[in-house]
Amino acid sequence: MATDWDNTKTLAQLVIEEPGAMPVLEQLGLDYCCRGGRTIAEACAERGLEPGSVRAMIDGALTDGGAQGGNAWTTLGMSELADHIEQTHHARARELFQRLSQVVPRVVAAHSAEHPELVEVAQVLSGLSDEMHDHMVREERVLFPWLRRLFSHGSLHKGPPWSVRRPIDCMVHDHDSVSAGLSSLKRLLSGFVAPPDACGSYVSMVDMVRDLTLDTHLHIHKENNVLFPAGIRAEAGAEMAARERCGSAVPSGSGACELGTHTA
Repeated sequence: MATDWDNTKTLAQLVIEEPGAMPVLEQLGLDYCCRGGRTIAEACAERGLEPGSVRAMIDGALTDGGAQGGNAWTTLGMSELADHIEQTHHARARELFQRLSQVVPRVVAAHSAEHPELVEVAQVLSGLSDEMHDHMVREERVLFPWLRRLFSHGSLHKGPPWSVRRPIDCMVHDHDSVSAGLSSLKRLLSGFVAPPDACGSYVSMVDMVRDLTLDTHLHIHKENNVLFPAGIRAEAGAEMAARERCGSAVPSGSGACELGTHTA
């Protein structure tokens, strides 16, 4: 990272440009996904951190070759990004929840007497599983098809007489709830460090919850900070083009003129 690191850059932009910064931000509790719109300076001030020290830690991580999955996805078109999120993050979340559903009951049965917090871990995971599965289905069946049509040049935009911001706002609200649940799991699992008496299944469970947390943070980042803003911009461009074709004002998000109504 350049030595003239700009503290007015947002956390979201930092992660897009330098994915190797993610492990450091995770370690320091700097939320780049749900609150990625904050500047580096603002986020550090909230956490009582010195931006220069954070920069040094990130520089060290980058020097060590950290890339946290790379950033090839930033070159994707928006329709391709929606495909990538489904194929990568939705698939990973479903896989991890399936594996956790088999491991967690065994760990709770074997260790909850010594570690009663595991009962709450199981409850939080069950709620998160239900919430995220419902959320992903609504993205796959409603929002993502809507976004793909917005990004498809020359395609008809048919749908309800309201803006794509409405389902996006719902998804962002869900993201905040999921992020809070993941934070609870990190607290209950002592920062994802298994206790000395943990068996192999216990260690595996902690590792899977950590992996779920890290992958979901990146998943949310890609949606909140890249895909969703692009969808809002695409809709605004479509509405402007419709007004020009109609020769008169079309209310924002109205679906009037050639914009039609949306079937999703």
